[in-house]
Amino acid sequence: MASKKQVNLRELSKILQISQPTIRDWILKGCPAERTSKGFLFVPDEVFSWREKYLSEKKQSSEGYERARTERMIWLAKQAELNYKKQEGILVDAGEVKQAAFETARQVRDGLLNIPNRISDLLVGEINSAGRIDGAKVKEILDKELRQALEALSDNLNKSTEVHDDKN
Repeated sequence: MASKKQVNLRELSKILQISQPTIRDWILKGCPAERTSKGFLFVPDEVFSWREKYLSEKKQSSEGYERARTERMIWLAKQAELNYKKQEGILVDAGEVKQAAFETARQVRDGLLNIPNRISDLLVGEINSAGRIDGAKVKEILDKELRQALEALSDNLNKSTEVHDDKN
């Protein structure tokens, strides 16, 4: 098999029409070259192959950088949008919502569970002379107490909403 023709730095520079300093830079980046006492010798086909591979890898790494940069910019834009929506009150913290829901449920439970304690004495007083309870009167008492409990709950919720709105 015939040996491949080697050229020196000046000849390679003429073949590729590239400056000698550029080729020296390529050597530092891995371009195949044989160092001799008189300088460097190159096999042009090997240099062409290396350069093609080098440019391909450089393009891929550049694309990776651009992709990562684009993803970062998208992430920053999303963060800015979320912060804006939070400041405007469009978004709220999930923990705050869960806490508010818990407090509301607790208030409803407490208000409804207190109704029997409040009306038991009233119901005892509604027994008529025949020893019977007047159904209409009991309904009226229950209706009044349920409405009071629910209105108090509604008032408390409105107050807590106003306090939360003032925080923003």
